[in-house]
Amino acid sequence: MEINIDNKNIINRLSRAEGQIRALRQAVEQNELADCSSFVIQIKAARSALKSANEQFVIDHIKKCQLLDPEERDRQISETLKVLASD
Repeated sequence: MEINIDNKNIINRLSRAEGQIRALRQAVEQNELADCSSFVIQIKAARSALKSANEQFVIDHIKKCQLLDPEERDRQISETLKVLASD
């Protein structure tokens, strides 16, 4: 299966977040965190990678929605905005 460039970018961002979370979990499990700031920095980095992946996905999806019939497009965009607003 061929992965398009947009999906590859999203997958790379998700993989980055996954690696950061995995390393953080391992550090907590092994009691290797020296201070609070290193924990917070890693959490912020993972959250940033997830935010970036989310933004890219939403932008790509909105572009694809433009090709739908108006009623379906409006439904999908409305649904997505509700989810984003509840964040």
